[in-house]
Amino acid sequence: MKKVIVKKKRYVDSVSLMSVSGRVSELPGVSGVDAVMATVINQRTLRESGYTLPADVTVDDLVIAITAEDEAKCDEAIQAAMDLIDHKNSGGLQEFSSLDDAELKAETYDLCQISLPGEYAYAEARTALDKGLDLFIFSDNVSLEEERTLKEYGRTKGRLVMGPDAGVGLINGIALAAGSQNSFGPVGIVGASGSGAQEVACIIEHRGFGVSQIIGTGGRDLYPEIGGITMFEGIDRLEKDPETKVIVLVSKLADLGVMDKVLTRADECRKPVIVIFLGSDQKLFEGHKVTPAFSLEEAALKAVECLTGEPQKPQFTDEEIARMAHEAVSQLPAERKYFRGLYCGGTFTEEGLLYFAKHNAGIELHSNLNTKYSTRLLDSHVSVGHTILDMGAEDFTAEAPHPVFNPELRLKRLRQELTDPEVAVVLLDFITGPGVARDPITAHANECKKLRDMGVPVVFIANICGSYNDPQNIREKIGLLKDAGIIVTGSNFESAKIASAMMTELERRQTNG
Repeated sequence: MKKVIVKKKRYVDSVSLMSVSGRVSELPGVSGVDAVMATVINQRTLRESGYTLPADVTVDDLVIAITAEDEAKCDEAIQAAMDLIDHKNSGGLQEFSSLDDAELKAETYDLCQISLPGEYAYAEARTALDKGLDLFIFSDNVSLEEERTLKEYGRTKGRLVMGPDAGVGLINGIALAAGSQNSFGPVGIVGASGSGAQEVACIIEHRGFGVSQIIGTGGRDLYPEIGGITMFEGIDRLEKDPETKVIVLVSKLADLGVMDKVLTRADECRKPVIVIFLGSDQKLFEGHKVTPAFSLEEAALKAVECLTGEPQKPQFTDEEIARMAHEAVSQLPAERKYFRGLYCGGTFTEEGLLYFAKHNAGIELHSNLNTKYSTRLLDSHVSVGHTILDMGAEDFTAEAPHPVFNPELRLKRLRQELTDPEVAVVLLDFITGPGVARDPITAHANECKKLRDMGVPVVFIANICGSYNDPQNIREKIGLLKDAGIIVTGSNFESAKIASAMMTELERRQTNG
């Protein structure tokens, strides 16, 4: 049964709604939950999914759409969604209706997280800065001109402006947006890539250390129009922070001129600085004093090495990976010949593509992304040959919540891929934290285990980007994945190395017959 309620003129931010959808979908008897603002795209998607919307619905309305086994279950799910949205049983959570509320003072609060639609974010951000608050702006669709103005204004106020489009942060022990609840420690991170910064932090934690702060800059901070304002501010803060002993800078490849200025500033830092600009090479670092890294894993391991003085090794050696790939592929029937990477993290997708392009140069890769490292799929919903998907990209999230917040989108695609008799290897990444799906892992592990128990020959590779403090209990989930017969790696980079070795073996087998 399907049921819809509409709350007129009720705005709720996308982060909250994605969390609501994920939590309510776990209720027994509930098979579908969409808690969304009634944008034009969302209205169309809901109608295509079989929901009936009232004629007077507008883009300013909140829609709760439920699919459940009967009306009672629908009503239960709707009530649960509204209780979450209204913060029922929130344990004394204090609420304000406006940043202009007289009781909202900088003496009590020091940071404002904004996840409004982009068109409203700028005005609220200015108000927050005027109140003396640091900013974390999850909102996207803020213009570059507005972003630069906010960051310059924040700098004059001595306030930090993280974002717009900042996905991960950890400030004074508080995880922001999709970030993990990492253990406290001596490594400070400034990241223009949210999932990249989180991956570095989590690998560091898994090696027995922790992070002091994760300052997310937003993905455009190193554009020439912005000039790295928040990256510079972040370096300054971490250099002054007595708890931070080592600094790691994380970004995808951006403007060369801006990156060079960042490196020049980092050269002057009184603390060791490790830099990963994903996609760069040694040439970028010539003439600089920083320690370069060329994968997220390497950046994390070099930070730990800097603290301990001991070289850090990955979980699997190259020899072990080669042997693992050969043994796994040799057990697959000949018709099983293709790799499918189903990624949630955009940075993880890019790190995988970079590795595959370098180490599998003779193999054609397909992707939903428009990149020089692969061939663009004609239809993102239909894989071809070796396919690598960023399932957090707009061509998927236009029709469903981001898989980090609601795993159903990726789970559905996994089931689709597993009906293809030519699929040999599947790679999955998982991201945990207090602000994302409560359990993104169990359903995927169960799906893989079911296939193994049926004797279907597919190799699975998985990595969890998460903290041991996250509510998803990643130690337990690692055991669950291993029990399902999945190869669990220590990093996304290690997953890519194993997948690359398996693709090489699959291609060699096809060539040699």
